[in-house]
Amino acid sequence: MVTTIISSFIAFTSTNIDDIFILLVLFSQVRTEVIKKEGRNVREKTKVKGLYIVIGQYLGFSLIIFLSIIGSLSSFFIPISWIGLLGFVPIYMGVKGLLSLHSYKGNEVIDNASSSLFKVASITLANGADNISIYIPMFASQNLKTNIVTLIIFFCMIAIWCFISYKLIRAPILAKVLERNCHI
Repeated sequence: MVTTIISSFIAFTSTNIDDIFILLVLFSQVRTEVIKKEGRNVREKTKVKGLYIVIGQYLGFSLIIFLSIIGSLSSFFIPISWIGLLGFVPIYMGVKGLLSLHSYKGNEVIDNASSSLFKVASITLANGADNISIYIPMFASQNLKTNIVTLIIFFCMIAIWCFISYKLIRAPILAKVLERNCHI
């Protein structure tokens, strides 16, 4: 059991270390400052709500886990060549972002929950192709009990990843740099 816990922790950390940076950029889009308007405190609208980021991260990661489990059960359902096609998703998003740069307004607000959730989940999924390639053999080599322990650890680690990213973005220097330079 200890071996499963350690290997799950190492597998998650090694495949998701890049998610910390993505989460930092996403959380930098959250503004929760209280400002004074007409003599009363008003909460400033957010570009992306923090809760949407966390839920989107869980949705995207759940899809990665689902694909990994299906892949570990049978290679007939997901050809290995299709997994590599996930790499086109971030390329598409980057090109789309470049094309829409000229119309970007810094005070643009995204309040649409489904749009925000889909954006975060798709970023997580696109960034997870390497995760799938590690998780398929990992799940295939474990029994049901150790797979359940692994999944519990993975989903707890997502919460820890989101918490660390959320707290790191509160560092004034990092927050200013990311908020000024990183727009999704």
